[in-house]
Amino acid sequence: MPKYRSNPTPWPNPAYYLLRLLQFISSIGIIGILSYFIYYLIKSRMKVPPVFIIQYVASLLALLNIITTTVAKCCGALNAKFAVAFDFAILAALAVAFGLLTSAMHGLPFSDCTNGSWGVVGQGGVRICRLYKGVWALGIVGLVTYFFSILVDGIVIRRTGNHKYVVANPKSMQQTKTYVAPNYSQDTSYGSGGLPSHG
Repeated sequence: MPKYRSNPTPWPNPAYYLLRLLQFISSIGIIGILSYFIYYLIKSRMKVPPVFIIQYVASLLALLNIITTTVAKCCGALNAKFAVAFDFAILAALAVAFGLLTSAMHGLPFSDCTNGSWGVVGQGGVRICRLYKGVWALGIVGLVTYFFSILVDGIVIRRTGNHKYVVANPKSMQQTKTYVAPNYSQDTSYGSGGLPSHG
């Protein structure tokens, strides 16, 4: 049975899937941690900070982008120009959310979680501090990987742009052999023995 190979893809598959995997981990991690915070804030009847909501929505959009573009990529229907537009929009949303989160944390990412404001190790305050730092670190992963995704999109756009459609050579489509019609003017009937008559 003959084997058929699909057309080569312009996407660098290892880099593409590695970046999408890291983005997926980052988005899922942020959504999970913020869901934990939001749940206990609502349970305690406390107001959810707007920064949490913005970061949560940005991570949800990033997760939706990851799923849709990966499915389109697997189906061979991912357009690099659409991909770069979506990746750029997600990068902008994540950058705004990360900037607001960093500003609201007041230097927490670079401080010690065991100082007096968070209590001692083993208490809830220290765990919350580490979860805050986790959100911040995952936010950096999301920003860096989406930046590189835009670079990958640009490479694909450049590759596909170098392969322009070329009109086929009309001479190559012409008939190379001339068809010669049989000569029926000679009598090759059955009665003549199938041979031409020389009457």
